[in-house]
Amino acid sequence: MRYGYFDDENREYVIEKPDVPVSWTNYIGVKDLGTVISHNAGGYSFYKSAEHHRITRFRQNGVPLDRPGHYVYVRDDESGEYWSISWQPTGKDLAKASYQCRHGLSYSKFSCEYQGIQAEQLLFIPVEDDVELWDVKIKNTTSRLRRLSVYSYAEFSYHHIEIDNQNLQMSLYASGSSYKDGIIEYDFFYEPWTYHYMAASFMPDSFDSMRDSFIGSYRTETNPLAVERGECSGSVELGGNHCGALHKRLEVRSGEEARVVFMLGVGPHAAGDAMRAKYSNLKAVDQAFAELKSYWAGKLAKFQCKTPHTGLNTMVNTWNLYQAETCVVWSRFASFIEVGGRTGLGFRDTSQDVMSVPHTNPGKVKQRMVELFNGQVSQGYGLHLFDPEVFKPQENRLPGVKLPTVVPTPSPADIIHGLEDTCSDDALWIIASVCEYVSETGEVEFFKQVVPFADGGEATVYEHLKRSLDFSAEQVGVTGICKGLRADWNDCLNLGGGESAMVSFLHHWALVEFIKAARYLGCVEDVQKYTAMAEQVRRACEDNLWDGEWYIRGFTRKGIKIGSSQNEEGKIFLESNSLAVLSEAASPERGRKCMDSVDRHLGSRYGIHLLWPAFSKPDDDIGYVTRVYKGIKENAAIFSHPNPWAVIAECKLGRGERAMKFYDTLLPYNQNDKIEIREAEPYSYCQFIMGRDHTAHGRA
Repeated sequence: MRYGYFDDENREYVIEKPDVPVSWTNYIGVKDLGTVISHNAGGYSFYKSAEHHRITRFRQNGVPLDRPGHYVYVRDDESGEYWSISWQPTGKDLAKASYQCRHGLSYSKFSCEYQGIQAEQLLFIPVEDDVELWDVKIKNTTSRLRRLSVYSYAEFSYHHIEIDNQNLQMSLYASGSSYKDGIIEYDFFYEPWTYHYMAASFMPDSFDSMRDSFIGSYRTETNPLAVERGECSGSVELGGNHCGALHKRLEVRSGEEARVVFMLGVGPHAAGDAMRAKYSNLKAVDQAFAELKSYWAGKLAKFQCKTPHTGLNTMVNTWNLYQAETCVVWSRFASFIEVGGRTGLGFRDTSQDVMSVPHTNPGKVKQRMVELFNGQVSQGYGLHLFDPEVFKPQENRLPGVKLPTVVPTPSPADIIHGLEDTCSDDALWIIASVCEYVSETGEVEFFKQVVPFADGGEATVYEHLKRSLDFSAEQVGVTGICKGLRADWNDCLNLGGGESAMVSFLHHWALVEFIKAARYLGCVEDVQKYTAMAEQVRRACEDNLWDGEWYIRGFTRKGIKIGSSQNEEGKIFLESNSLAVLSEAASPERGRKCMDSVDRHLGSRYGIHLLWPAFSKPDDDIGYVTRVYKGIKENAAIFSHPNPWAVIAECKLGRGERAMKFYDTLLPYNQNDKIEIREAEPYSYCQFIMGRDHTAHGRA
């Protein structure tokens, strides 16, 4: 079943049926102000951090889906009939009303046609301003004058999401709202440096800044009392639940169009006043949107391809880069899955994110890599998950206000963990990322930049890379294979004192990339040292990891093989075999054999499984993966992340036909007509797809 289509000319995904099985989201904002928004305008906004500076509230995993959001209501003031421009929250009968959502690059456009009125809400954040604009157009397609009203609605959130969710005796009494000259200001009395506002391009006919006054008791966003009544109540209060609801009455003649703009932003009343002055000029709104389109056009123009494969063209030319850039800017902690309870950078994830966009966002890539090196300890391993702001105490020093609720201020010492919590792969990924960045930008001097370690001291970027390589060389088991430590890329494969084949292959790949850089820099001794190290790693892998038809995944701390044909469950894994070839550690013959085995045992019509057969019996020597349901996540699901490694491996083997087969099975574009199975967005890669051992095989 198909719910929408790709509009390649406009670089948009067009959702024609709004009743998709799950939320299809988009990201608005390219710098500090961000919004995660669904195809039905549900979602939330934040400033820099979805955990520490939330702007609007969102009830995650709730019923109904996607509530609340950034809604615009339209009311026929003659009949009393009302609806929302997005299908939700009012949810009009789809046999009587038509809706469409266009998710574009950092903007979403909602439109509906109902009761002879065509309405559109364009939601975007200008590149240079911290304000979210709701550009609303109302067109009368009937032959008579229409008297209408439009209402904005967004529910404000206490800025610290944990307090907003769990500590209502604080959040409900430490914030207030006020109204002055057409602008609603939401402020924090205890923390006077944080403000939000809702403004508009008109002087409102009525307003509400209190959620419960606008919605009404025992009602929801589906049937707000203020809209039903035809007027807001003018509510303000110190304390309570707050919202941004502004109301404007319109008279629209036959065939004519009215246009208004709502503005949701960061800052006090004065900031809202400045943005209102700027964006009440509709030419400024049009110019800001044109600049946003140009911003993305410039990035995409860096690389475009034209092949006989339509799906590849669409994804590579638009959506792959868009998803990669989004991950670099916002990391993983603002979505409908991660809704702000954690903040920071995952060392391995961010290292790989930046690998893909040095040609389009070199400044952000460099910033992220420096932040990652700051999260590396002098011993060489990386902090698995950390907030880089912890290392910027002077930049983040707050005014001298003592809060009544104590939220501990973290310091570097609080987040530095030991080997028992270290993921053995983390610090290896950044080596290829740095080399890719320097190759793309030509900034060889970056190797000389000095960056502090998390636990004190400092070193050049080049030295940081050496520490990563040396750490992995030191942390080996009795066979010479790298230790698994807490886990490797597979967070649920907790080998403890065991050994990880995947990390040794990754180590070899990192060494190959580093040696190229050392040779270019003329560091002869390092070339000799790390060439010898690479050969030692390759030999250890070839001598200890080959199982006859494929490479094993590693050893438990008791020396038992994992990912071997001798095992009853978990006989073969994707990561170790694809990386054996990608890293160039495997011989050509073994490389072909192991990838043949991957295709034979792990391949499917929805992508390559992570392992086979799925684990069904807990085994703590292997790890938590054995306690995960069969076919879900790390236990024999189809993980998007390592699937491209197999594509690259087949390319290295010169087998393009199979590489394309692997590419096509995972490609979201190819599942656009299978949404009843996939459910998730067809324009982005998801974390995983249910494996064949699960009843929902193919669901993303």
